[in-house]
Amino acid sequence: MKLLSIHFAGQSILSWGLQVILIAVTWLVYDHQIQNNLVTILTVMVLMGFTYMSLAKDTKNSSK
Repeated sequence: MKLLSIHFAGQSILSWGLQVILIAVTWLVYDHQIQNNLVTILTVMVLMGFTYMSLAKDTKNSSK
């Protein structure tokens, strides 16, 4: 778990990974490889929540 808290360009690796996953899901929906339905929207909402919490944790840790 220590590996995921390593910072790169002001954000943890976990934050970067979550953002890349969001971009990948967006690209898959755009290319019609996955459907734009309620399950996809809820999944993206959960990923956005985790991303927000990770970025908030990064900000809290950097202010110390």
